[in-house]
Amino acid sequence: MHKEINLFLEIEYLGTKYFGFQIQNKKIAKEISIQGVIEDSLKRLFNQEIRLNCSGRTDKSVHAKGQVLNFKVKTKIPINNIKIALNSFLPQDIRIKQIKKVPLEFHARFSAKSKIYRYIILNQKQPSVFLSDFSWYVSGSLDINKMKKVSKLLEGERDFSLFAKEPRKYKHCIRTVKYICIKKRGTFIYIDIEANGFLRNMVRNIVSFLVSIGLGKVKLQDVNLILDKKIKHCNNPAPGGGLYLSKVKYK
Repeated sequence: MHKEINLFLEIEYLGTKYFGFQIQNKKIAKEISIQGVIEDSLKRLFNQEIRLNCSGRTDKSVHAKGQVLNFKVKTKIPINNIKIALNSFLPQDIRIKQIKKVPLEFHARFSAKSKIYRYIILNQKQPSVFLSDFSWYVSGSLDINKMKKVSKLLEGERDFSLFAKEPRKYKHCIRTVKYICIKKRGTFIYIDIEANGFLRNMVRNIVSFLVSIGLGKVKLQDVNLILDKKIKHCNNPAPGGGLYLSKVKYK
């Protein structure tokens, strides 16, 4: 009898056609999830139901360059052959980049130390049909220096309930943002955020807030009052297509 092994998968995907990573409770034919597609491929390969653990769910239309999964299985199939077989079963917009054996106690979510997300903004006069699924088109002139200044106020440990969807669902909304890096390259603006954990819609709401600063819709003198919840701020999350799960860090 073969011993159970724990397999680590690093994957990338385009989220455009999918209803997010996680399998939906109400199965509707058009609501296809990344998890569902991969688990169907695992069932085809191993001839058994296998449930994946993921480092974190991504929402509808959100992409990933370095999503991490793990699952346990008893098999005699060589690991490299598992990767080849699964990639042959998967559609072209989901790819397994790496598979390796890890200790049985490893868990893609609970073993993670931090995650890095990237958000891409297309900032020019005209939109692009080719980039509409992969970035947020913002036509107005953005003051990058103001955005950088405010981003520094969001670094460190704090209550991020202001930027969470349905914050009451969490035991607490305290997270530690290690850094927020904003770079402008031509007509593109890249916002990278690393934190020890993220709340639902947290990155997209932070990006939307920073864009409001850059456009002058939110005044610098009001920022601390908003963060302290002395002035009401309504979240309007940035579109999912501009968001990428870049990397998950482990020990």
